[in-house]
Order: sequence, then structure tokens, then C-alpha cells
Amino acid sequence: MIRRLNVKILACIALSVFLTIEYEQIKICISSKTKSSSNGNGSRRLQFVTNNDNDSNKVANVRGINVKAYEQWDRHAKPFPCMPEDAPENEGLFYIKVPKTSSSMLAKVTSRIAAREYKRHHVLIRNSNTIHNNDKITTCKTHNPMQHQHAFDLDVSKRDQSKSFLWTVMRNPSNRAISHFGMRLTNGKVDTEVATFIDNLENYGAFAPNIQLEFLIPYNDTSTLKDEKNFPYLVQTVMDEYNFIGIYERLYESMTVLAMLIGVSITDMLFDYQPSALSRCGSLQHPEWFSSGMEEYLNSDKWKTRETGDFLLYDAVSKSLDMTIEYLGKDKVQEEVENFKRLIYIGTKAGREIKGIMGCGIPDLHVDSKPNADIDELEWFHILSPEDKAFVHEMKWKRIMGGRAVD
Repeated sequence: MIRRLNVKILACIALSVFLTIEYEQIKICISSKTKSSSNGNGSRRLQFVTNNDNDSNKVANVRGINVKAYEQWDRHAKPFPCMPEDAPENEGLFYIKVPKTSSSMLAKVTSRIAAREYKRHHVLIRNSNTIHNNDKITTCKTHNPMQHQHAFDLDVSKRDQSKSFLWTVMRNPSNRAISHFGMRLTNGKVDTEVATFIDNLENYGAFAPNIQLEFLIPYNDTSTLKDEKNFPYLVQTVMDEYNFIGIYERLYESMTVLAMLIGVSITDMLFDYQPSALSRCGSLQHPEWFSSGMEEYLNSDKWKTRETGDFLLYDAVSKSLDMTIEYLGKDKVQEEVENFKRLIYIGTKAGREIKGIMGCGIPDLHVDSKPNADIDELEWFHILSPEDKAFVHEMKWKRIMGGRAVD
């Protein structure tokens, strides 16, 4: 009996030594895949995001709305919700596509996140009567992100919060209205008269009052939108329900924060090349047709009162984004924003050379063809300078996750 006990003890010791060696080999392997960007000696350290837990619990009051920093997804406590496509409808990755908030691009980013999350983990096997059992799912479950759907139509209030992630981006209500009117102008539906602008904003259905709040409320309470006394309650339900809401006017910053919150590389946030004819490529300047008369209307008490709910939500979301950046670390967020901008610049420069048209984004990174590709896997990667190639490779291996780095 003593001999058996000794054998068991020796086996445990051997296993412990083996696991220690394996752990050290993994660390060496990860280090060998990375290059230095800061220490100057040729060996790159994976960078960390560290948090002050006390900061994440701070609550601010924005005109009666309780606001706090968005929480990081702790992947060690629970896996990120990469659910099978046949998972229950209350699971998966939810993106609410609000019109004229760069929503088509962000819907494709949502699909990219889902595809790359699957690519990293390879955990899903399709099992369906309509296809062969050995066919593999190539993405995590999403909920038709390219469709404009109200949050309550997706029953987001009933989602399993441990197996789902809910996010969106909203826009300053005045800027969203200008953008939507601009689309109608491009399509030949309107002219640039001030009277036409005002009439559209007040009477055309796509400019319904507080339309962003209507899209985002988790419960079917649209009737309550008619009474401004309900706005604080409705805005609070949105702030309490969503894992993250970004701001269009701070789009690259918002996308960087999202990457840091869910523990992925900023390369997950890259988007396909968009011609300038279809996208303003992040420009916040008003279009040439926007006149002083239109601006006067948007600055009027009449407009601001009409859009009270959306402006209240916008202010609350802006504050929450500020608090999240402070929680993550302003310097760390800014560093990642600059890295993201450089990747977009690299792709944009290549795209203009390849396609011969002005635009922005990463050429051939299309949701239907290569949604999970890295830049160095695209056919045009060879045309980049050595410096840009090295930077792309550095960003490829960089992962940020709750104060820990993974490859």
C-alpha cells in the first residue's frame, strides 16, 4: 500500500514538472512570434491593459441617468459568446444597426469579429439535417447584423447575458439627420432648399423623433416615446442593457475601446475599402450643401426639444465612453487608437493604388469572401513597404484581454 502511495506521489511530481516545462515552452513560443516595438533590443513584449477595479464601479449622473464605465469581458471567468449558429435565439453576438451611423460598415465588423473569434477557437461543428455533419461552421452566431432591426424585435431583454454580447453605435442626432438628408439628396429625392430640409426632418418617416432611442430600447415601449417624461426611464434601460455603445463622432476611438473590452486585437475591427462616394471616411465636416439656414434650424429649441430623448441618450453614452477610457487607461487607449489609424492608413494607401479611386479601409477584406483574414493574408500585401509589413505583423500578434495577453 505504501509502495502504491509512493508511485502516485512520484506520478504527481512528474506531471507537475511536465506542465511547468510545457508552460515555459508556451511562453517562449509566444515570445518568439513577436517583435519589439518599444524596448529597442529586438525582443517584443506583449503589452497589457491593467485596470483599477475601483474605477469600474464609479457611477456618474448625467441629467438623471446613472452612468458607469462599460465592463471588460473576463474571458477567464466565462468564454466570449462564440455560440453555434443553431444556438437559442437569446445567445450570440447582437449588433443593433441604427440608420446613418456607419451601420453597414459596423455590421460587417460584427461579422468579422464573429468569424475571427471562431477562427481563434475552432469550437463549433455544424450539426444539421440540411447539410453534411462533417461541414464546419465558419463563424459564431450573429443576428442578421446587416438588417435594420429594433432591439426589442430581437428580444434583447431576454438574452442570456453570460452567452451573448450586445453592442451598437449612435450618432449626434443633428449629424445623423444631416447624413440621412444627404442620402436622399444623392438619390434625387430632395433639393437643398432650407424649407425642404425642415419639411423632411419634421414630416418624413425616416426622421421620426428620437429614432435612435426607438431602435435601442430593449422593451417594446415605443408608445412611451410620445411623452418626454418617460425619456429618463427609457434611456436608463438602454444604458443598463448594452455591453457597449460607441459614438460615431469618436468612431475609431469607440472601435478601439470595443476591442479592448472584449479582449481582441484591433485587427478584428478592420473594415473593407469604401469608396468616398459611399462613405465620408470618418470626416466630421458638414457637406457643402449644408447651409446656415439648416444649421439655424438644428440649433433651435424646437429641434432640440423634439429630439430630447436622443440627445439625452447621446450625452449618457458619451460620458460612459469617457469613463471607460479612464478605466482602461487613457494612454493605453490612445496608443491603440494610433495603431488602428495606422493600419487603416496602410490599407487606404494600398486601396487607392489598387482600385484607382479615393476611399478608405482595407481592400478585399469583404464579409462574403475573407471576413476573418489578416492583412498579410491578402493578395496585395507584397506591395507594402518593409516598415508597413513589419507593423502589420506586430499588430497581428498583439492581443489585449483584461490585463492579460494571449496570442
